[in-house]
Amino acid sequence: MSVVIESENLDFDKAVELLYGSHNGEEVTFSTGLEKRVDNSYKNFQSWFEKRIPIYGVTTGFGESCYRTINNEDSQELQDNLVSYLLIGTGKFLSEDVGKSVLFFRIVSLSRGFSGVSIDLLNKMKELYNKKIYPVIPREGSLGASGDLIPLAYLANNIRGLGEVYYQGEICELEDLVKKGLYSGYRLKPKEGLALVNGTTTMVGLSFHNYRLANFLTELSTLCSAWLCLSINGRNEAFGELVNAQAKTFVGQSKMASMISSLLDQESYKGQTYADIESHEGITSDFVQDPYSLRCAPQVLGPIHETLETMKGWIEVEFNGVSDNPLFDQEGNLANGGNFYGGYLTHSMDYLKICMGNLADLMDRQLALLISDKTNRGLTPNLVNWKNIPKEKQHLYHGLKGVHQNVSAITSEIMAKCIPNSIFSRSSESHNQDKVSLGMSAATQCSDQLETVFTVFACYLTCLAQAIDIREIELKGETSKEIYQLIRKSVNFVDKDMRLDRKINALREDLIKLALEKGCLDV
Repeated sequence: MSVVIESENLDFDKAVELLYGSHNGEEVTFSTGLEKRVDNSYKNFQSWFEKRIPIYGVTTGFGESCYRTINNEDSQELQDNLVSYLLIGTGKFLSEDVGKSVLFFRIVSLSRGFSGVSIDLLNKMKELYNKKIYPVIPREGSLGASGDLIPLAYLANNIRGLGEVYYQGEICELEDLVKKGLYSGYRLKPKEGLALVNGTTTMVGLSFHNYRLANFLTELSTLCSAWLCLSINGRNEAFGELVNAQAKTFVGQSKMASMISSLLDQESYKGQTYADIESHEGITSDFVQDPYSLRCAPQVLGPIHETLETMKGWIEVEFNGVSDNPLFDQEGNLANGGNFYGGYLTHSMDYLKICMGNLADLMDRQLALLISDKTNRGLTPNLVNWKNIPKEKQHLYHGLKGVHQNVSAITSEIMAKCIPNSIFSRSSESHNQDKVSLGMSAATQCSDQLETVFTVFACYLTCLAQAIDIREIELKGETSKEIYQLIRKSVNFVDKDMRLDRKINALREDLIKLALEKGCLDV
């Protein structure tokens, strides 16, 4: 089967299906209408080019050098030189998933019929995508305006038949695949090198990836909150409609509360009622309400959910948008602008970092309740398995104390990464790029932060599974059973003090894999 890319905007969820879901791996084709728009824009560009007037980046230099003119006959060489001098990226490589997304979203952007590129270029990009040859892109080097110049140069270089690529799960030299007849190089036409590198698509691809991970973690936190309530016999009216749908009507708060309630309902959990609480000598027989980290979970998670929804809309507009410069419309007009400025994506990733800082902090606070026998309501200190340990030996063991210490340490690192990147704009490129978005920097830092947040969840879920087993709770809900089984695949019940780092790391990788496959919980 093949998926037809139309000239209309691509829905976010459809993009998810193409890149991660049921249509993952299917080839793409172009609709007739799309090809006509691209061809018309290219002809309009050609008409301007033939007038031999200065066109930015085509018959002029780049950036601050735009006042220097170039002969029409040298324009193709100019495009080659542009790509070559931008091959200066440093740092770790983006993952194959992100490289695939970057290639796909660049196809979408250039196919809108505003970039003045030829259908030949898009067909070569389509060929790479359909043959599952994806760009290997260094993470460092983008200012986020003029877009992701340096990272996208690596995609442009691949289109020429050069550079490193992901192929069949490995990094290899594209030249070797060319020799084997799997791909043939392409000579960039006037404007096409600039059109490829002058855009926001690398930060789009990484932001898209980050969103998917963050959305899964946010929904997973509702399961963690439900399991905490089960483990410490918490009160569940804090998650009901009176509090979250009637007294206040925030959509995100209501949804998160509903998810927690649903997970508890699947376990037939009722909790204590006020009628069960008695008073003896001025002291209640049970807790009237839970600490904030459990009771206020919907109020913490609600704004995170709504922020993610805002981000989702911004990312969708961005990957459907045309972010290169100059632009040529269907009526033959030419315009220079700044759509390559990744402001919306920078703010998305800055907001997401703040959200993930709050999420990690909430999980850390919940874990503190669970680990301490002063607050875990009858569970053992540090969730030690005292069942088969003689009483005189019980205090030799410290169970999952080290896990919580690790979570406390890395949560502070996560929170330190919440500082927004957008406020650190630096004037560059001879002060032509005097205000830049730093969108790729924000997305990269967010990606690093998310990896650590997954470690927090792996640690916390290990402790929650331990508590559930100590309580001898038999989970009934399908979602809870699925996550519990995933935990036990990597981390067995801790019956004595033992090394856990490798087990936790294995669980973290399984959680990341599940997040990319599913993107959300089935609640």
